[in-house]
Amino acid sequence: MIELWRTWISAFDAAVDSDDWDRLRPLLADDATYTVSGAPFACHLAGAEAVLGGFRRSITNFDRHFDRRWWFGVGVREFAPDVVTGRAMGVYQLGDKPLLHFSAHSLWRFRDGRLAAMQDCYDPAEADVQAALVWLATHAPGLDASYC
Repeated sequence: MIELWRTWISAFDAAVDSDDWDRLRPLLADDATYTVSGAPFACHLAGAEAVLGGFRRSITNFDRHFDRRWWFGVGVREFAPDVVTGRAMGVYQLGDKPLLHFSAHSLWRFRDGRLAAMQDCYDPAEADVQAALVWLATHAPGLDASYC
């Protein structure tokens, strides 16, 4: 299952680099869902087209405004058959400002070799999430990370 997760992450990173979100379509179930909780941009997207559109929107309106971005999994493990969990860690660089970094508890559920559900749960009680919200309000108040 970890290998399938790595395939998904690699394809996602390639889609971010190329802005070709159609490359993810074969890896995504038709009824895929993406849920974000605990953040101002919380949402629930249902269906492959909505999920891909949400990814495109967030990357365009948020990530592309930074000089560099890094995303990586921390503590990734197979949790149950067809389920991978871990923390998704994001680090962003914008000019000479301090680095923006935050993480979310994440879950990826696969079905028949395709991603069926993805969840990112931000915990607003965690110091890194609190610091990220302050950073955004201070250094980039106009950026919109929302998916819908």
